[in-house]
Amino acid sequence: MNVEGPVGPLSVLVSGTPETYGTVVLIHPINTAGSVWSAVMAALGRPSVALDLRGHGASTPNGPFTVDGYVDDVVAVLDGLGLATAHLAGGSLGGSIALALAARHPDRVLSVTTFGSTLGTGASDADIRAMIDELDAKGTGKYFAELAPLIVGTAHRDDARVLAGIREAAGTRPEPVVAAILRGAFGADIRDLAGRVRAPVHAVGGTEDPTCPPAMTEEIAAATGGRITLLDGVGHVPMLETPDEVAKIIAAHINEEQLG
Repeated sequence: MNVEGPVGPLSVLVSGTPETYGTVVLIHPINTAGSVWSAVMAALGRPSVALDLRGHGASTPNGPFTVDGYVDDVVAVLDGLGLATAHLAGGSLGGSIALALAARHPDRVLSVTTFGSTLGTGASDADIRAMIDELDAKGTGKYFAELAPLIVGTAHRDDARVLAGIREAAGTRPEPVVAAILRGAFGADIRDLAGRVRAPVHAVGGTEDPTCPPAMTEEIAAATGGRITLLDGVGHVPMLETPDEVAKIIAAHINEEQLG
């Protein structure tokens, strides 16, 4: 289904019947799509939605591709589906977006679970330029096909399901759109917002995550007063690598919040 967003239509996957209070909203890593959460949604056994952020999946290709813009996308989905409050879970920058939304709209967010996320990568302009140069040289499809096995845990590097999930979610979007998304994501920093998050935070990371290593997960937990879990042998996309475990972690965090 589609929801009208701030800069164009946003595609949304829905599992179950969304509830006004407490539906799970899943926010994908950049340069993937809501589809990476499909197995998690099936395993959760509760109402959940996963949107394609602007510039991703079947959503509008229009920018700007900033954390602020993505937060506005998620709020548009909440409003469009009549969700007064939600439990947020996000992967990579999706977790950063969830934290930023919780800081800016504390009345809408009941809990936040982050997976392989960061408050800011600290990537230099030269690092970002190198990524974009490689993207331009290879094209979107080849760039992500070659990147996929490098960002997952060792045990998943030959897992056809995981690698196909990354490739299919990345798609074949125009290189200028992907480049703008990379600039916005790797240049983002939400450290000024972390201390304003009131919702309980569970920061989860993979011990083999090369993009957002465990130190970044530890920083999220420390800055938000949250707790931390590290998944042994897991890389940057645990929602594809270990979806059942991810679903259990999200459900447990929700249950803890509901028990107070």
